[in-house]
Amino acid sequence: MNLKIDKALIKKYLAGLCDQEELKLVRDFLKQENAQQLFDEVWNEQWSGEIGADNTDGDAQQMSEWKRKIHQRIDGESLHTETTVEKITPIPFIKRITNWQYAAIWATLFIGAGLWVITSKRSSEPLVVAYVEKHNPSGRRTIITLPDSSQVYLGPESKLRYAEKFNGSTREIELEGEAFFEVTKNPKKPFIIHTGIITTKVLGTSFKVDAFINKPVTVSVSTGKVSVDRHSAKKTESIAVLMPGQTVTWNETDHIKTLGAAVVKDISGWKDGRLVFNKVPLSEIANILARWYDVEISFKSKKTASKLLKVNLTANVPINTLMKILSVSGQFKYHIQGNHITIN
Repeated sequence: MNLKIDKALIKKYLAGLCDQEELKLVRDFLKQENAQQLFDEVWNEQWSGEIGADNTDGDAQQMSEWKRKIHQRIDGESLHTETTVEKITPIPFIKRITNWQYAAIWATLFIGAGLWVITSKRSSEPLVVAYVEKHNPSGRRTIITLPDSSQVYLGPESKLRYAEKFNGSTREIELEGEAFFEVTKNPKKPFIIHTGIITTKVLGTSFKVDAFINKPVTVSVSTGKVSVDRHSAKKTESIAVLMPGQTVTWNETDHIKTLGAAVVKDISGWKDGRLVFNKVPLSEIANILARWYDVEISFKSKKTASKLLKVNLTANVPINTLMKILSVSGQFKYHIQGNHITIN
C-alpha cells in the first residue's frame, strides 16, 4: 500500500483512525521541519472557523486537558513496536481555543514526537488510562459487567476492550466479533461501541452487534433507540437510526446498507443461546456452529452447503443433539468423528 502524508491522513490521525502503518508514517513526519505547516493548514480548514477572533481568554482547564491527552498519545506511540496492535484513543477537539493556545498545542505535539517524553508545568505525571481486554476462544461465551453496570454477553471468537473506569463524558468500548448489550441508562454519558470505522451509539438500551473482521457489520435492536454511524478521515455519515425490531447491515466493501426487521425475542434470545435462521445457507449456519462449539464442519457437496434453511436452534444442547435437529430440517446426512463433522 502506497501511503503519503496529506491533510486527509493528518485528520485521520487526529481522529484516532489510523492503522499501524499510517501511525508510523505520521510519527516519522512529525520529526520533520515542514510538519508544522501541514498541521497549520489542517487547523485553518477544519477548526479556525469555530474560534472567535476576539476570544482571547480561553479556557485554561480545557487547554490543560488537551495537552495532557496529547502527552498520553505521544508517550504511548513512542512505546509502540512493530508487533503492537492497539487502538489510539481519539483526542476530542475543543472549540474555544485562541491562536496562542493553538501554538502551544502544536509545540507540545511537535517537540514531544521528537523527544519522546514531555513534561508539563502543571503536572509531571501523564494521565494513565487502564484498559481491560476480554477475549473468548471458540466454544466459549461469557457475561461481562462493565464499570457502569452495563452487561455484555460476549460470543465465541469475540474480543472486547474498555477502560477500567468510565471517567470521561462518554462510555466507549471496542468490539471485534459479536455481543449482546444491556446498557445502563445514563443520558449524560452516551454509550459508544467502536467496530472499526462503524460506531453504535446509545443512551440506555439493549441490542446486538455482529462485527467480525472482513465481514459486514450488523446491528439489531431489542429495546430503546440506537444510532449507527460511519467515520472516515473526511466526514461522519449516518447509516441508520434503529428502533426495537429493526436491523441494519453495513458492507464496507461495497458501501451498501441493508435495513431489515427481526423479532425482538429472537434478538434478545441470542444471549441465552437461541439461534434463529431464516433462509440462511447451510454453509453459513455451519460456520456459526463451528464457532459456538469449537468444532470443524466440512461439506462433501456444494449443493448441500448452499441449501437455504429456516430453523430455530438452541446452543445449550450437545452438538450431536443439535446436528440431529439440523439434519432433519436440511434433509442431509452427516458423520461426527471427534471434533470434526462431515456433512454429505
